[in-house]
Formats: sequence, C-alpha cells, structure tokens
Amino acid sequence: ENEQLIEVILLYTGLEIPTLLIFGSTEKIPYLIEGIIDKLPDRFYCHYQENFHKFFESDYQLTFLGTHVKMKFQGEFAKLSVIDTSDIIPLNEDDEPYLLSLYQTAYPEGYFIPYMLKTGKYYGAKAEKKIVSVAGVHVFSSLYNIAVLGNITTHPNFRGTGLAKKCTARLLKSFDKVIDRIGLNAKKDNFIAIQLYERLGFNIHSTYREAYFERIS
Repeated sequence: ENEQLIEVILLYTGLEIPTLLIFGSTEKIPYLIEGIIDKLPDRFYCHYQENFHKFFESDYQLTFLGTHVKMKFQGEFAKLSVIDTSDIIPLNEDDEPYLLSLYQTAYPEGYFIPYMLKTGKYYGAKAEKKIVSVAGVHVFSSLYNIAVLGNITTHPNFRGTGLAKKCTARLLKSFDKVIDRIGLNAKKDNFIAIQLYERLGFNIHSTYREAYFERIS
C-alpha cells in the first residue's frame, strides 16, 4: 500500500523446527495464508496476531504456547552507566559448551544456536569457571541498525542476585553509538522479566500469540 509493505509472512528455517512469522493484521492475511499453506513444512512454530490460527485448522493441529509482548528500547544509553557491569564479560565461541550447559539447566525451551556467538553480542557472569547468567541476541546487524535481544537467563541457584539486569545492561551498552533500533520478546505473564526490561528502558510495543503447528496426516 503506497509502495509500503503492510503484510508479510516469513518462514525462518535457521532452527531445527522452522518458525513462521506473520506480520500484519488486516483482512489480507487469510489470502496470503491460503496461497502458501500447501508449501509449508509439516511442523513449525508460528508468531501471529488476532485469530489467524483458525486459517490453519483444516490442515494443522495447533498447540497454543501463550501470548507474548514485543518490547522496544526507548531509553537512554547514558543512564545505563550507573549500573556496575565490571564483572560481566564478553563471551566467545570457546564458551559454547558452558553456555549450552546453562541453557539446558535454566532455559531449555530457548532458541539458542551456537553460531549466534559469532555476533560478539553475548555477555555473561561466571562463578567457579561456569557461566551462571547471560544476555545475548537472536539478531544483530549494524548495517541494518537493528538488534533483537534473546537467550537471556540465569542459573536457578543465582536468580534474584541482579545478574540478569547486569548482563542485559552490559549488552545494551555495547550498542551505544552503533545501533538504536533494539527490541526483544517476552511472555506476557513473565512479569519479573518485563519489569526488569522496563527499568532498563524498554516499553511494550505490541502483543502476539505463539503456537506450534503439526500437519494432520
């Protein structure tokens, strides 16, 4: 419309199970779904708005995974300087096994792929040579001026100590004078995480639903 994209359906295949991302909420979305439904994989996750899941019901069985919020960073980088992040360190590919161990314990449902470490945008806290808290990204591009934070978690034994705040603040500091379009997703009922992100300068932008679809045989 007016040479602007207003509806987009994107299939991301970078994970073991693909993810279908539906952007938009107008009456045109059902027609886009109808045009691709025969070409979709037998199973996938889906992020969508409204009640668009009903247009898959004749072909797929749905497992609803909850409502999420999209949050946008609208704070000031300068205000992050009051948060002491001196004990938060950058992580690299050598940290992969320790990071995988943390995710297996603290965030098994996450969407971490080892190549994400190559972004250089993973920061963590260590205790007894193990990573006990981390903040990273799903997407980072200085060229396109964007980052999507993700894979943020803390080992259960270290929760409530402020490490998630410090790791996320250190990650945000690394974007100063590099990019300014920063977002993240969080479960709508994860009030502790949402409050943390709001204190760091994020505001809720919109909501979406997530579901797992498996083709009916």
